[in-house]
Amino acid sequence: MNWIKINNIRWKTIENILFVIAILSLIGLTIVIFSMEKLKLEGTLIVGILTAFVSTMEISATIKQSSKNTFINTITIARKEYMAELRKAVEEFCVTAERNDNDRLKELSYKLKLLMNPADKDNEHWDRKAIEMIDKIVQAENKTEDIDSFITLMQSWLALEWHGMREEAKKGIMSKEDKKTLLDTEYSKYTEWMEEKDNGQE
Repeated sequence: MNWIKINNIRWKTIENILFVIAILSLIGLTIVIFSMEKLKLEGTLIVGILTAFVSTMEISATIKQSSKNTFINTITIARKEYMAELRKAVEEFCVTAERNDNDRLKELSYKLKLLMNPADKDNEHWDRKAIEMIDKIVQAENKTEDIDSFITLMQSWLALEWHGMREEAKKGIMSKEDKKTLLDTEYSKYTEWMEEKDNGQE
């Protein structure tokens, strides 16, 4: 993802150069105006200076928005790739668990855990809960019920990623507070659904 930073730096540099050009043009033309004696030329030059300055600012704003859109699109693509990889890893893990192939199951458990971040305190319900369930499935003799619970968690996780992706596509990068609200809302939906399943109400 380093190329994203490089791209943003490049656009920022171009924006700064355009701004400097506009300022220098303004200063240079102002000096020329004061050195000229004809009022008509002064008026024309002032209009020209202002037009050049406004145009440069508009170009700068367009470049900035384009850079922001590129960044958001890149994040959206990365999210889609992550969701596809996570879905595939969960599928392989659950199928292998049902077959009781414990050696392969351990391999896949490592692969799944590497897609998670238990150290993220804002995301602890999801990642830590998933890792706890993965370990439980690997160690359990009868894995069926644990697999079902794990699949439900991962379905909710994928729904969470989808909602986050849609919000960022509409509004741009989400604030920390918005992310936290989304995480808590989706986790509440998950826990409510699990309670209904446990009570046989689904």
